[in-house]
Amino acid sequence: MKYISTRGGGEPQNFEDVVLTGLAPDGGLYVPEELPKFSPEEIASWAGLSYQDLALKIISPFVDGAIPEADLKQLIDKSYSTFRHGGIAPLIQTGHNEWIMELFHGPTLAFKDFALQFLGNSARLYFGEAQPESSHYGCDLWRYRISGY
Repeated sequence: MKYISTRGGGEPQNFEDVVLTGLAPDGGLYVPEELPKFSPEEIASWAGLSYQDLALKIISPFVDGAIPEADLKQLIDKSYSTFRHGGIAPLIQTGHNEWIMELFHGPTLAFKDFALQFLGNSARLYFGEAQPESSHYGCDLWRYRISGY
């Protein structure tokens, strides 16, 4: 999967480069060039998965092999391990066919924790800190700019 700037500048980038660069050179945010497609049958087969296992299914196409699946699973598990609710983002029924998703169970009690816990752990993985046991990422990646963070 390639990522492009919301401002249209620069060349498409891969997952690793986007994580380590932060903002695009033209000041834009990186977004996927194309969104992955999941069939209704595939989505239905995910019923009953834990939040972490569901996240692995959804995030994998965006990572596109840049992190081996076993390492990605460890990274996702670590990213959501500090959330204060076992369901991570529980749905609370408020009425007939009315539900509210609670997005405040992360370490900073803010919805941003859902993305930033994963992003921060991804960056640390590439920078050589807190690597999953099976990874082989080098510390030479400090040369990348992270000014977007």
